[in-house]
Amino acid sequence: MTKQRRVWLWFAATSMVFFTRAFIYSSILSRGPEIQSALHLDTAQMGFLSMLYPAGGVLGLTFSSLLVSRFGTRKVNTGTYALAALGFIALGAAIDSGNLELSALCLILVGLPMAISDFVGNIEGTGVNNASKYSLFTAIHGLFGVGMLVGANWASWMISMKVSISGTYLGVGIFVGIVSIAAGFVFQTPAQGAASAAEKRAERERTIRVWFEKRSLLIAVIGFSFIMAESSAGTWVPIALTQVGFSGAEAAFAFGIFWIVITAGRLLGGFVVDRLGRRWTIFLCAVMTAAGILVFMGGQIIHLPYVGLVLWGLGMSAGFPLTITAMGDDPKMASPRINMIISVVYISSVTVGPALGAVGQSLGLYAAFGIPLVLLVLSAAISGVTKPLVVK
Repeated sequence: MTKQRRVWLWFAATSMVFFTRAFIYSSILSRGPEIQSALHLDTAQMGFLSMLYPAGGVLGLTFSSLLVSRFGTRKVNTGTYALAALGFIALGAAIDSGNLELSALCLILVGLPMAISDFVGNIEGTGVNNASKYSLFTAIHGLFGVGMLVGANWASWMISMKVSISGTYLGVGIFVGIVSIAAGFVFQTPAQGAASAAEKRAERERTIRVWFEKRSLLIAVIGFSFIMAESSAGTWVPIALTQVGFSGAEAAFAFGIFWIVITAGRLLGGFVVDRLGRRWTIFLCAVMTAAGILVFMGGQIIHLPYVGLVLWGLGMSAGFPLTITAMGDDPKMASPRINMIISVVYISSVTVGPALGAVGQSLGLYAAFGIPLVLLVLSAAISGVTKPLVVK
């Protein structure tokens, strides 16, 4: 097998774990109304429950780098997906039985290994991108979008067939566990063995030091801006549309277009990176996303919300994945830096929804979208920091 063929196999395996992670996440989101009904939750309680998945992720990321260093990505991938599959199956049973406490615990137990899988996938994806003569990283992230779309449609079909949540989650859990563990055997980041006390201390120091590196902090700001744009769209765009007269079906259709555009942009983003380079692609993404949000915010005046959502989705499709590749320029520091930016993602997932909701409650949701808009303008201005790092 040629080197490039081995890279393509590595690419396929890494893409698959992005797909399966999204499949699980989408399966939870798509059954949200049923989960709320089965557990007898009001809106505020449901909001708190929805925070437990990313909260488990934040916990998992505190030791993900140490796990990979100690055991390597193959073993960590096997352990995380075994735990995630079992937790997901148990979650379905807990929801159908109406057990709120067990459901909450299971959400944490699913979110924790999925965040570790996110870290592992991005470590492997960075390796794929560095080993290939093509820019493949955005396409790997594109499979997350495919997983979201497939998971949503699968959930819709299961609902129409009147399959219970526990039955659906049993099938998804078995599928995801088997496929993801099998894909992980292609992963190539080795274990570094049991670390000495000095090595553990050095690893902790590197993990802390990245939070004080100017370049890493600025890239994290850019990554946070793109994630805030994605999270705000996912949580509030459908609600904002219904508030200005769109039906629920029309709002759902608009959000579907948004995710299709994101997925297409990520699958094809590598071609843009190969031609413009990473720095200018991130600049273009930030400007386009900001323009899309601005058009969407003016929807009540210019009546072009779909145009705004297409620009919004296309712009942010490649933006965040490219910030991860920027963090992985130096192989020796890739692990703590990638862990840092993924931690930012999960922290933002816990905080962005309530923060924008509070602003939206006071000033209106359309005004609240001004927050990611301002951050994206800032990101365009500082995008030069994402130029490839010259490693000495």
